[in-house]
Amino acid sequence: MIYGPLFLFISLFALIPVANVIANSMWARGLTFNFYGQSFSSQYLNAFITTLKVAFWSGLIGLIGGAVVALSLWRSKSTWVTTVISAMSGVLANFAGLPLAVAFMVTFGVSGLVTNALQKFFHFNLSQTGFNLSSSVGLILVYCAFQIPLAVLVLLPAYSSLSEDLEAAALSLGCNVLEYFRRVLIPVLAPSFLGTFSLLFANAFSAYVTAYAIAGGSVNLIPIQIGYLINGNVSLNVGLGNALAVEEMVVLSLSLSLFVLSLRMRKKRRQRVKGGAINV
Repeated sequence: MIYGPLFLFISLFALIPVANVIANSMWARGLTFNFYGQSFSSQYLNAFITTLKVAFWSGLIGLIGGAVVALSLWRSKSTWVTTVISAMSGVLANFAGLPLAVAFMVTFGVSGLVTNALQKFFHFNLSQTGFNLSSSVGLILVYCAFQIPLAVLVLLPAYSSLSEDLEAAALSLGCNVLEYFRRVLIPVLAPSFLGTFSLLFANAFSAYVTAYAIAGGSVNLIPIQIGYLINGNVSLNVGLGNALAVEEMVVLSLSLSLFVLSLRMRKKRRQRVKGGAINV
């Protein structure tokens, strides 16, 4: 009985919609798998590859940037700085969609503030470098604006859970600071890094509004293709859109499974650390 509201919530907003998408992807006047066959055409395969690349690189850069910022906050021991940065990260992690797209277009667009400032004061033409906001590289830059703050929020508790005695013990055994990070800190936090990357990857892989507002049809991404097929902007094909959505959910499920695996690894690693089973 206590899990009734939770089960009802999951059913209404997860299980029933997912079942509906799966059913519609296999039905067109009868049971069919033609939509899945169409989804493996070169256009949609290229969209999957591009989406995977954007999600991977934005997730990796977001993980590295978030790990560095979270590490700096953990080492600073300043409560008010940590509070301020955490609050800012919470806001920026949710600052996505159309507002983020507009902010970047106003800043780094063809007539953006930074673009014009570089041209006026330094005679540096950003466009001549090949940089284009409406490209895969541009999207990765935009995604990092919310990926890095999200990584900070996820990793900061992982850093904070580390015992100060662990560093003291490592240093007393002859480790210098770099060796402590390489042989102790990174191995201990590896599951947290893995879990954070899986979240960032899923976050970028499913992003739609930001990508559509920035790139439109300039970058071939699966969420944008699904939007075209469902809304009928190019050609209305709801069945194919549902098939692509199912395949996208498979990728997101794999990412979620990686996150669950990282939680188990983190639990085992913490038990090893508490038991002193770490080679320094």
